[in-house]
Amino acid sequence: MLETRVIGACVLAALALSTAACGSGVDKKACGRLENTLSGIRQQAMTHVDDPGRVAQTYAAGAVTLRDQAKQTDGKLRKSAEKAAGALDQLGRQVKAAADGTGSSVDSSPLIAATNDLKRSCGGS
Repeated sequence: MLETRVIGACVLAALALSTAACGSGVDKKACGRLENTLSGIRQQAMTHVDDPGRVAQTYAAGAVTLRDQAKQTDGKLRKSAEKAAGALDQLGRQVKAAADGTGSSVDSSPLIAATNDLKRSCGGS
């Protein structure tokens, strides 16, 4: 049970870094939607921190939502949102595998990099 909580805490830390600050020249509404989606994923995952299977499902569903939102954007913002969605999918698979005992580790660094890229695309630093 403790291992599950540690996995969940590490993963949630990655999403906590995802706050997107929109600057000039970007679609502020799209950035706001993406930020709200990432925040919602983080909040929902936190409610299931003791159930890695549900956390993995949360990440998978969140990735679908991010991809749908990415389709409503273009250019760098779209690529950044798609990259974040891919990182969420990957992380969900790793969380599930670690919880099932078929995986050895959970690496949140791709999600951290993707959300930082998304933040930059939205005009944040």
